[in-house]
Amino acid sequence: MSNLLLKTKAFDFAKIFSNIGRQWYYYLALIVVIALLIVFALKTKKKRNNLSKTQKIAYISVLTALAVIANSPICTIHISDVLQVSLVASVGLVAGYLLGAIGGFAVSFIGDLICGIVMPFGVYNPIIGIGTGLWGFVPGIIFTYFKGNDYIKTIISFAVCFILNSFAINTYGLSVMYSLSFDKLLVLLPIKLATVGINAVIGCIFVGILPRILPKGKFNL
Repeated sequence: MSNLLLKTKAFDFAKIFSNIGRQWYYYLALIVVIALLIVFALKTKKKRNNLSKTQKIAYISVLTALAVIANSPICTIHISDVLQVSLVASVGLVAGYLLGAIGGFAVSFIGDLICGIVMPFGVYNPIIGIGTGLWGFVPGIIFTYFKGNDYIKTIISFAVCFILNSFAINTYGLSVMYSLSFDKLLVLLPIKLATVGINAVIGCIFVGILPRILPKGKFNL
């Protein structure tokens, strides 16, 4: 690993991550991680909630609407065609926290898809859409299958999503869409990391508030 850091400046994201991005085994590791996440999502485990089908659809609908708003020009800072700053990760965290991995993915992915159709910044990119779905999918797995402090699990959720989505899937999707080199896109990572940090703080606030205001007996938080 040390050879990846040779002759690089401190916090030189483009240099460090481009070295990582050129190694085939990192992509193999990414595939293995995603496969494990899917296996976890399909395993039998105590549900995140005790909602009826109608109630679950209602929660998914409301959260999806919030995801659309978070993705829209109203709540998104459009820096360039390849960089937008939004709070969609916070909505995904809440969806995964309340509804589990499948519900969390559905909210994040569908919210991104709907916004891409009705309020697009450009051509919809399904690769980025899948990455966006992970903002709800990963927290759903971490909160369902792992014990521990909810604030720590929130931070871990955002850290994992930063690696899987912001670094890997999102960067790859933009590279394919705009025919830009991996290295050029990685200079955006510091801004993406700052955005994830802001969303992580908001996510921790939600995790602290939601158990106190949600209907008793409906959620296993």
